[in-house]
Order: sequence, then C-alpha cells, then structure tokens
Amino acid sequence: MKSEIQKLDNLILVSKNILITSHENPDGDALGSMLSLGLGLKKIGKEVTFYNKDGVPEILEFLPHSENIVSSLSSVSGPFDIAFALDCTATSRAGIEFEEYAKSENCKNVVIVDHHETTGSDADLHLLDQNASSTGIIIYRILNSLDIELDKSIAENIYTTIVSDTGSFSYSNTNSETLRIAAELVDIGVEPSQISQALYENEPLRKLELFKLVIPTLEITEDKIIASIFVDKKMFHETATTRQDTEGMVNIPRSIKGVDVAMLFRQEGQDSDPEWKVSLRSKGRVNVAKIAESFGGGGHARAAGCSLKGSIQEVKSIVISSVQEALR
Repeated sequence: MKSEIQKLDNLILVSKNILITSHENPDGDALGSMLSLGLGLKKIGKEVTFYNKDGVPEILEFLPHSENIVSSLSSVSGPFDIAFALDCTATSRAGIEFEEYAKSENCKNVVIVDHHETTGSDADLHLLDQNASSTGIIIYRILNSLDIELDKSIAENIYTTIVSDTGSFSYSNTNSETLRIAAELVDIGVEPSQISQALYENEPLRKLELFKLVIPTLEITEDKIIASIFVDKKMFHETATTRQDTEGMVNIPRSIKGVDVAMLFRQEGQDSDPEWKVSLRSKGRVNVAKIAESFGGGGHARAAGCSLKGSIQEVKSIVISSVQEALR
C-alpha cells in the first residue's frame, strides 16, 4: 500500500485537473471519501470536479461542500489528468457515463481507491486495502502522505465514512487504526453526536411509510439462520420513495437474534423484465462477498451485493440456496 500511495502522490503532484466520483446510489463512505479527497487536493492548488450519477441523497446533504457534486459529465471541464473512482470495485460501479468517459481521451489516468474484497482491474492504478474499515481511511492516508493539513470540513467527511461503514463502530471492521483516526478527527473539531444525528435521526417520513410495507415481506428459513425482506416498484410508488430510501433497510433482518445472513431484495427492472439488487449481510459464518461474486457482484466478507433477473420468488430461491450451500 505504501508504494502505491507514493506512486499516487507523484501522479497528483504533476497533475492539475482532477475528477472524483464514487459508486452509484452513494452512501456515507462514497460521498465522504469523494469530498474529503477533493477538498484536500484543492488545498494544494488542484482543480477538482466532484461527480456522482445519482447526486446527493437527502440524508447526506449535511456533508460539507456536498452541494458541489454534479450528476452529469456533459458540462464538466475536461480533460482530466486523474479520474478517481472511490469506493468502487470497478469503474462500472460509478455508472455507464463515467465508465465510458474514463475510457476516452478525457481521462489520462484512472485510479481506483477501495476497501472491498473483490475488485476489478480496469484502472491505471489501484489503492486497495480490504482491512481498511472504510475507503475514507485510505483517503486519510493519502492526504497524510501529501502533508495536507485536515480542516474541519475534511475531518467531518472522513469521520462520516468511518461511522457509515463501521455501523457506528459496531461492526467487526472497527480496528485500532479506525479508532485512532476517529479520535484525531474529533480533536480537529468533529462533533460525533451531530454526525450521528444527521445520519440516524433525520429520516424522512416517507421512508418510515416504506418500512411499514416492507416489514410484512420478512421471511426466515426454518433453521432461523437466514432472513430476507424485499421492496418492489409498487411499494416505491405507493410511498413516493426511491432506492435511496432503502439505505440501511437490510439491518432489519440482520438485527434478528440467531440470524447469521440477512438479505434485502430491491426491484430495479420493470415488472415485465424484473431485476433485483441483492444486499447481503453476514455476522461471520458466511463470506457473502464470495456469494455475490458468483453472481457478478462483490463486496466485503460481511457486506456485499449483486443483481439477478427473474421473479422475486426465483431470485430469492437462488440466493438462499447459495447461502445454504456455503453454510454447509
């Protein structure tokens, strides 16, 4: 990792115009990593463009400088010396527009920074560490290596990446480095209670209305080890919600005593050609990244995702069978 960071440092120092993106349907780690890296690079004179195809979810609008994130590349000022894809297993995770843009002459160098267990190879440089509790931790290392002083805005964005991806320091990826960095960020001026309130006590009412429709879909296998819920287009329509409102919903089945693997199935395709985004969570017995990878997805050992086509019954049966096979 140190040698890769040094290579990136050298590349950054000779670059001027930089594009930063993250995966579609962004979470706190994705946007917090984008903003902290970009704000840091601006401090050493770089021109930075922030892009995410899905923009900023309502719940993350509190992030400092999130209003500067654009959702289209049609009017950005390229070419770019570096195009960063953060918290992405591959450039495709940032959406088709960025994937095609990254392959064009508009991007001289493509850099993927990620902490997932499964990662593609479509970049000029990879900074990967699956032991990092969040991509924001790797961004912290990059800024530190460049001797960029962290201000409160950068610190709040990095702290949000940590809280988001460690489940408020409750997941097994919470390690000593995570806690040391979090303490440093608090010393800089981050107020943990404010970040937690913004993330967890600021839900729109429509999301709770969606929860009311999702809870009855809860199913648990006979051995009570696997639990699942689903949300379809009809539920979205009835509650005027979007896929952004399903953030954290997989924690409903995950919270059940005795359940080791939890799943959320979210309809993406039309009823005539249904496609389901599958979010998988494990408490330790199963490496869900391997299961997701077998269906063309990826992620962490305890948090991963993939997409499958078919009816909800067909897709649930396929994924549950794969988990049961892994448990055996």
